[in-house]
Amino acid sequence: MTVRTDTDVAVVGGGIVGAAVAFCAAAARPGRRITVLDRGDADTATQWSLGVMAPWAGSLGQRVLLERGAVRLRDHALRDVIRPCLRRIPVLVAGSAGTLDGLARSTVGTRMEPAPAALSAAARSAYGEPLLRPGDEVATVRGGFTVMDTQAAAEALLGAVADRAGGRVHTGADVTRVERTRGGTQRLSLACGEVLTTRGTVLATGPWPGPELDTGRVERRPWRTKRIAALRIDRDLPPQAPMVCFPDDDLFVLPAPVGAGSPGGAWASFRSEEWDVPPGDGGPHEPGTGTVAAGRAVVAGRLPELADSARAGRVAVDGYTADRTPLTDQPAPGVVRALAASGGGARFCWGMADQVLELLAP
Repeated sequence: MTVRTDTDVAVVGGGIVGAAVAFCAAAARPGRRITVLDRGDADTATQWSLGVMAPWAGSLGQRVLLERGAVRLRDHALRDVIRPCLRRIPVLVAGSAGTLDGLARSTVGTRMEPAPAALSAAARSAYGEPLLRPGDEVATVRGGFTVMDTQAAAEALLGAVADRAGGRVHTGADVTRVERTRGGTQRLSLACGEVLTTRGTVLATGPWPGPELDTGRVERRPWRTKRIAALRIDRDLPPQAPMVCFPDDDLFVLPAPVGAGSPGGAWASFRSEEWDVPPGDGGPHEPGTGTVAAGRAVVAGRLPELADSARAGRVAVDGYTADRTPLTDQPAPGVVRALAASGGGARFCWGMADQVLELLAP
């Protein structure tokens, strides 16, 4: 007997991970009904992400995601949708010989190579003389980094889903519970009182707690939340300014595009150690005084001429697993999770989508 449902796949969460899953699910099987249900939360990791798609895998799980994602990104239909949201930028990497060797071995889809003198000169012209430590070397990544406007990409992907036959995107839809039906499908209860039935459910809720599952067990979340912080570098930069990375300090400086609402200058991303921060807690939307001071100290340690130009920038919260490999699993029949992008949703979402589709099959 065929069980009638409202949709074939319900994706709960419309950030970059949920948007990538929804688009890839629709593309994989034309005619499949896809429904995206997003609460419309503000100040999400997708909204404030710098979107750096670094090709470095810090774990075996990350490598698998990058490799699978690279295959997904060869799809012409996907590239056509997100192409306006992408830019390429040269990158200079400075660090110890051991660090650079480790990055070279972890690089997926391209390779590390010695930095040409012109690239180092361009970095000095933009940021001043960097402070290198004894034994430090400089390198680059062939072809540079791809940087994605993550919010714009998510919106474009969701727009493409909504434009397809059977595609629906609902904002302001809060899914509170997912239950299995006798027919093996799922029943999704919304806070507004509505109910949706689906053949498969994907939970892509980012760091927010997902809906209640009727598994009959209490599960401890296998990830923690952490604040992500970046300072704004209020300084005019030459057009040829590259991105600079100091992996030993967990610091990178990314030139911001000029125009279309972008202020120009640059963003300085650094490690924040504010853990277990509730998402959407009404906290500051900009780094506080202590965070700004800590970020300036990190910047001053490598690029002292930039420290005085560092201002409060942006903060967000994301879910992090122990080894920073995003979580894709199946906590209940027909229900798949795609969570804890660990600050890397822009680069991992394509591989996560691939794994999700495998878990949802047939």
